[in-house]
Amino acid sequence: MVVLITGASGGLGQVLGRALVTKGFVVYGTQRKPVSDLTSDFPMLTMEVGDPDSVAACIQHVVEREGRIDVVVNCVNQMFIGSVEEATVDEVRSLYETNVFGVLRICKAVLPVMRRQGEGTIVNMSSLGGLIAAPMMSAYTSAKFALEAMSEALYHEMRPHGIDVVIMQPVAMRMERPASGAHLRVVAGAGPDSRSHRMLDKMASDTAESGLTPEAVAEKIHQVIMRKKKPLRVPMDRARAITLVKRIAPQAVIDRLVDGLIGKS
Repeated sequence: MVVLITGASGGLGQVLGRALVTKGFVVYGTQRKPVSDLTSDFPMLTMEVGDPDSVAACIQHVVEREGRIDVVVNCVNQMFIGSVEEATVDEVRSLYETNVFGVLRICKAVLPVMRRQGEGTIVNMSSLGGLIAAPMMSAYTSAKFALEAMSEALYHEMRPHGIDVVIMQPVAMRMERPASGAHLRVVAGAGPDSRSHRMLDKMASDTAESGLTPEAVAEKIHQVIMRKKKPLRVPMDRARAITLVKRIAPQAVIDRLVDGLIGKS
């Protein structure tokens, strides 16, 4: 089985790729730019998700070498903390360019390949942010809401063609990396007394204390892609309970839920 993992230069993408290689999968990963000191157990290809030609060339490269692509796991992701007032339109546009339009370009490029095969699986990585619109995270959570809606529509569109679409919904994962940096930052427009800084600290704390690891998420993805009948959504950890609460709870309950998640930061 040939698997393409986008956004695999680190984090979950690298962990998932290594796990699948040990299970006998043929794995390719993508990164925005070549990284000379990156050591990986599988080939890393250059893909700039904002460039349709780059996306198409990467997909074509895998098809020319392997003849097919059975699974695409979209781990491409950008994240920042900032209120609606603090984040600039350009910052929000950049996040959407990766988290929504980038994933859209990848899906559109691989679908003709999977149609010719008569089968295939697309796994899009959402998060708790796809369930709860958290304060100070409007750009990120709204992008995840959009990703979920797009993925759900694609799921229905592809059902007649034997192509599965799966939305993974993990919570923050405990990873061996700095609490903040290129993967998570506060917007430049956030003042020194902004709640955004406290939200960043809260997220760093939640990540450090999380019981969910990339290895556990990778194993769950493996289980899902091996299933003959695949679910549309796979909530993990707290996302399972929040999925149920969102369906039936009044707004006052959801307000208290959000306060609890962010620690009234």
